[in-house]
Amino acid sequence: MALVDALIEDLASRFGLGANAGPLVQEVLNYVTGSPGGLSGFLDKLKTAGFGSEMESWLGHADASPMSAQLMERVVGSNALGGIASRLGLGTSLVSTAVGYALPRIIGLLTPGGTISASIPQEIRSFLSSPTTQRFEPTPHIVEQVAPRHMEVIHDQPHMAQWMWPLLGALGILGLGSYLFSTNYHTPGPAVVQAPALPPAPPTPTMPPRLALSNDNGVIHYSGTVHDEETRTSIINALKAEYGADKISGDIGIDLNRGAAPWLVNLRATFGNFKTPGVQAQFDGNSINLGGVVSDADRDRIASSLKGILGTAVAFGALSDKMADLVSSANTKAVAALASLKTGFESKDLVGILNQSIINFPSGGADVPTAAASLLQDAANDIKEMKPGTVLEIAAYTDNVGDSAANMTLSQQRADAVRNVLIQDGVSPSMLVAKGYGSANPVASNDLLEGRFRNRRIEYHLVKS
Repeated sequence: MALVDALIEDLASRFGLGANAGPLVQEVLNYVTGSPGGLSGFLDKLKTAGFGSEMESWLGHADASPMSAQLMERVVGSNALGGIASRLGLGTSLVSTAVGYALPRIIGLLTPGGTISASIPQEIRSFLSSPTTQRFEPTPHIVEQVAPRHMEVIHDQPHMAQWMWPLLGALGILGLGSYLFSTNYHTPGPAVVQAPALPPAPPTPTMPPRLALSNDNGVIHYSGTVHDEETRTSIINALKAEYGADKISGDIGIDLNRGAAPWLVNLRATFGNFKTPGVQAQFDGNSINLGGVVSDADRDRIASSLKGILGTAVAFGALSDKMADLVSSANTKAVAALASLKTGFESKDLVGILNQSIINFPSGGADVPTAAASLLQDAANDIKEMKPGTVLEIAAYTDNVGDSAANMTLSQQRADAVRNVLIQDGVSPSMLVAKGYGSANPVASNDLLEGRFRNRRIEYHLVKS
């Protein structure tokens, strides 16, 4: 159980849990595997809650990135976290943070090779069946009891008593003198001072802080993750001071793995630049990307003002450019993965690769962009290699902007468009079905431009294999 033991040791040292680290891992494992539908049911719950992309990044990774305590309460629930804290005798805040760190890694342990299986890995089953408190608490020291020895007193001859008692008295006086001499003349050694135990070092920040802002007709929606409560409070107070408490909406998580950034200074002056309706901003590490439903002139004006406030330590970009980079990077990886498939590959492997790709339809349109042609050609070549009788569903989704009925129609048109391109590339029509789902099952927040971009997606589902 090396992997489980490594996680327990990590939790014990990182959060000062000591012997509670093992029981905490056992609690989380029982919660995940004991959910309705088991592991698959729990992962479906994460996807429904809008954590689909994060969840997929955990699969097969025992070193997955942690979640903030606030996000954990949304996923697991405050009652469940409070129950774990009560059973272990720990604070709820500590348990929320520790579970946020442990849960993604536990999902990684439960999905070796990135595969979601109906059965639990043998290592995990062995761990769950073992008494955790016995395995991770120190073994008590046992003192061996020795039976008393029988002593026989022998009475000596009478004439020996005449000189034995004076001899014993002399020996007693000599011993007393030796004791007094050693007490008066013994030089004490230097006193040993016990050094105080040092608290465990806080984790070194490994990820940048993030903050997303959007102006929706005068209401500022915000979300993100920062290092500590002080930073979180400063951001929210600055937003309240600039826009009023009734004009802001959102939450910011806390994660000790997040570092600092140049844009955390002069917050109110920074936030004052987002009064243009439709503007959106993504603060990420030492960069700020601007976009939204605003003109290029407005975006350039805001960027110029922010440069004057924050200086040259912050890099500026456009959200639209970021989306293009995201599409290009995802599809480059997908094409490489398609090329690496071996003869006789499993259908689920192909579906997994296709779901990493992105087809970026124009706003309100259903024409497959030219940039996706090469990707779909490669996909068609591999789909044709699947076993006869296999059926693949092409599922299309939209964001929640606009009329729901119109979104349903648009999503069906986009699904049909992808199916038609694959058929033109040689795939048998009997292997493909197209289904539009409108704005159902979002994988990200529709409050932000990037979230809506992620929700406008094509997914591939294996209907029959």
